[in-house]
Amino acid sequence: MKRKVSVAAIALFFGLLTLASWPGTSRAQEPVAPNPAGSVAGQLPPDDSQTTVECQGCHVPGEQLPYLGGDQFHKAAHAAYDTGIHAEAIRSGRNGATCLDCHSANGQWDTVFRSNDPRSTVNHLNVSTTCAKCHEEPAATFQHSIHGAGLERGIGVAATCSDCHGAHDVFTIEDPRSRMSGERSLEACAKCHQPILDDFRTSSHFAALEAGAERAPVCTTCHTAVSHADAPGTLRGFQIDTIAECAKCHEKQAPSYRDTFHGQAITLGFEPAATCADCHTAHRNLPAADPQSSVHASNLIGTCGRCHGDANAGFVTYDPHVEPTNPDRSLFIYVVYTLMSLLLAGVFGFFGLHTLLWLQRSIVGLVRGEAERHRDGARWVVRFNRSNRWTHIAVVVSFLVLAATGLPLMFSYTGWGQGLTRALGGLEVTRFLHRLFAVVTFGYAFYHFGYLLWMLFVKRERGMLWGPDSLVPRGKDFQDLRGMLRWFLYLDKKPPKLDRWTYWEKFDYFAVFWGVPIIGLSGLVLWLPSLFTRVLPGSFLNVAMIVHGEEALLATGFIFAFHFFHNHMRPENFPLDTVIFTGKLPLDRFKSERPEEYQRLVDEGRLDEVLTDPPTPRARTLANIFGFTSYLIGLALVIAIFWTLLTH
Repeated sequence: MKRKVSVAAIALFFGLLTLASWPGTSRAQEPVAPNPAGSVAGQLPPDDSQTTVECQGCHVPGEQLPYLGGDQFHKAAHAAYDTGIHAEAIRSGRNGATCLDCHSANGQWDTVFRSNDPRSTVNHLNVSTTCAKCHEEPAATFQHSIHGAGLERGIGVAATCSDCHGAHDVFTIEDPRSRMSGERSLEACAKCHQPILDDFRTSSHFAALEAGAERAPVCTTCHTAVSHADAPGTLRGFQIDTIAECAKCHEKQAPSYRDTFHGQAITLGFEPAATCADCHTAHRNLPAADPQSSVHASNLIGTCGRCHGDANAGFVTYDPHVEPTNPDRSLFIYVVYTLMSLLLAGVFGFFGLHTLLWLQRSIVGLVRGEAERHRDGARWVVRFNRSNRWTHIAVVVSFLVLAATGLPLMFSYTGWGQGLTRALGGLEVTRFLHRLFAVVTFGYAFYHFGYLLWMLFVKRERGMLWGPDSLVPRGKDFQDLRGMLRWFLYLDKKPPKLDRWTYWEKFDYFAVFWGVPIIGLSGLVLWLPSLFTRVLPGSFLNVAMIVHGEEALLATGFIFAFHFFHNHMRPENFPLDTVIFTGKLPLDRFKSERPEEYQRLVDEGRLDEVLTDPPTPRARTLANIFGFTSYLIGLALVIAIFWTLLTH
């Protein structure tokens, strides 16, 4: 009997308990404190003693969520939130996100889920959409960033807004409390990239950061596209883009990198060329004096060998940041650069003045009717034989291709240099063409040298070495120069009587004769660096680049400016002199231009030996097509060169 009473008592107790909690009972009618308008998480309603939260306070369809702050619920989250920018905005009367704005859709209870639920507004994959309700522009840029693009591709672990900026204690980037401010950003990145951060902590960048250096980099200094900038298409693209970021701090090294092949090639879109990260590593960059550095002398063969498999001890002494104007860095390189600069300035200065004086005198002579133009005639003379003409054509073709494929590298920082490289098919194509026509250049150089030996020793043409038929300078050349200057300055009424070869033609000839070996050998050193550095120090690579570039600039500028003027732009010959292509010129012009040679041939009774028929119409047409094409290409290049030199 006692046992039955006990069971009944227990049943009655649970029945009353159930009744007390049933909807409609007096306890269910107790007020549930709502979230007061404008309240901030952590600030309870005034009468917090009356706050009760029963099941039905939340779990009623359409019910607005109550305020759940204070000591009762989510204490740590609310404490963090109250210090952040959102709470500060609300306290100052501005709009700021509340708990409900982020954790629910429009404050509805049935839209709140745990963060690991895919339906949750604060689920990792949905956070950026939730933040976008207020931060539209940052959210839009995030979608195209490395992290945002990763999430779009289904990489669920890619960072989202809260991973970097925090979930509750959110501050502006400038605020030292921000997770993305200064050194604190390392902690945020380390959540996913700890091994990389471990490398970074060994670097000189981190040491500078620890020492309080104002410009010391953190992750986001270099990785600008992690969250709010367009991600590069490839990792290599990112490494190339980072060069500009490195240059912002390393101003001294940036120009020296730009002027080496590595920098020039990267600028022209040749991705395999070395970037800062390739040599100095991406994160463990250390001073060259540190034995652990990738650019320490003991490690250079391994570092350079990643691209240059045949790198040797001499090769790695090449200076990738050479400063040719700094004698303290390398006196040898400084002297070579200075001498080449003086040569360039001397030749351009002298012939620039010479050309301007001649131009103004020719214009005055044209106005006065002094200029004589002999374009045709019944009788012509041979000036150049077939060997001369074909050699010159090989010179013209190879020189134009070499200039068009080499100068863009030297002027890689210009729009025309980059555009010309693209038009020719990119740097890989231009490198092939440059080397191919370098072989052509060596070919005609050896041919011409053999021709000279044949004429000298087989034909026994001793006049090649001295006399009026020789290209070797002689006393009369200086007399002619003096006579021309007097004519330029109106001290003489007529120019001097010229012989077979003028002083400017001899300069043209020897500029090529000694220029080809210099520019050719320096080019070979650059083409086969590992071969030459087996016997030469790496500094010869730096010297070869200076000599090759300056000599190329000298040759191109001289040929396209002064040589063109001497032969084509003078009023007597304008717009084109075809004699080098047809090999012939009118007898009347021969008498006018080369009076001493003409008189000597008459006196020696040899004039008939050089008389010939006029060039055929076909020969003239081909000469004009080839000549004008070469002429226009050369003029375009020389205008681009001088414009760049004047404006940069």
